[in-house]
Amino acid sequence: MSVILIAEDHLPTQLALRTLIRIAGHLAVGANDGSEALALLERDPEIAILLTDLGLPGMNGRQLVEKARALRPGLKVIIASGYSSDANGHGRDVGHLTKPFDVGQLRRALEA
Repeated sequence: MSVILIAEDHLPTQLALRTLIRIAGHLAVGANDGSEALALLERDPEIAILLTDLGLPGMNGRQLVEKARALRPGLKVIIASGYSSDANGHGRDVGHLTKPFDVGQLRRALEA
């Protein structure tokens, strides 16, 4: 069981993701923006995966991934976007999910 940090500013989507993550057998914590996500990463060494939207207020998802990786180089990252082309270009070590996705797709991304 992993602890997954969800960076998602749309609260209904964040709550749905928390539910899907629990169904997939993991623990979930949420952040409403990139700054909050980075603060959680600094405080909680148990966070193993960052699941982020690209369209965050202030710091966007790409910037968050860059700063999170500087803070925690081994952190697993999954980018979730409503546009498949937005998720491309982040390297092979970044997972991608195109919204909407189901629990099976999420589980595969978490286990990859």
